[in-house]
Amino acid sequence: MKNQLLDGPGRVLECIHPKFIVDLVQGADAARQSPIVPQQQLFRERLTQEIMAQTQLRPWAMSGVLNENDTLRLGLAEKLASMLDPGHLALTRITQRLSALQQAERRPANPGSAQQYEELLNHFSQRAAWKEKALTQRGLAVQAGHHSEQVFAHWRAGNYNGWSMAGRCYVALEELRWGAFGDACRLGNEDVAQMLKDNLCAMAADFLAQGINASPATRHFYHQWLATPSTPGLMDYKDLLGWLGDWCDAERHPICWSVTQSWQTVALGMPRLCSASRIATAMVEEIFGE
Repeated sequence: MKNQLLDGPGRVLECIHPKFIVDLVQGADAARQSPIVPQQQLFRERLTQEIMAQTQLRPWAMSGVLNENDTLRLGLAEKLASMLDPGHLALTRITQRLSALQQAERRPANPGSAQQYEELLNHFSQRAAWKEKALTQRGLAVQAGHHSEQVFAHWRAGNYNGWSMAGRCYVALEELRWGAFGDACRLGNEDVAQMLKDNLCAMAADFLAQGINASPATRHFYHQWLATPSTPGLMDYKDLLGWLGDWCDAERHPICWSVTQSWQTVALGMPRLCSASRIATAMVEEIFGE
């Protein structure tokens, strides 16, 4: 099977695997900001099949079974996490979810499932602690700078051009959140984190402004920021963007919601006239404020 998503819109995105592993642990019953529509469910199934083919774990990916079988889904998450380094953010979220599942009133009566939660929680807790220790022994700000340069180099090279202007910015910010840049913002001291985010706002605004041939402060009608270019695989790009932004809430994250959830109406909080600086600053606040 040709990996149309991973060879197409996802070919340069490093945030796909960590988010996918976290989604496996979260499970189909996890509380979401909006219901999963059939098109999104179909996308999730396609992505699962492609990742299973990529990692040669296809026997795990029996249609529909993962959503119904907690033991299988968690086992797959553990297997993928052993093959792919999911990063500190993913390890932290996995640990939080497993802890919540273990403490939930609906905790499974099956002793085997309870034991699986306990073993996985210990495993991922240790990995998160080791990862954090390793990260804090390095220069967090330096690593964040290298990561930022890498992501913006992808943007400059046109690797995000299948998305709308604002979509390119969103994808870049998600890449940064799940990697070394996000680690520095979470684990560094407050002053360093604020400096990194301020610099990010300025860089993202400049790139957005360049894309529309205007200054960062010039306001444009929001359609210019959200218009998706006609490109081969257009729906794959839109579906991947929607999946990346499935955590958004229309009230609390109006800019990210409007940019990523194209099957919905634009959020009330999305300014109808907005500059590159306004969009970049809002998205950085919404994404890194989580």
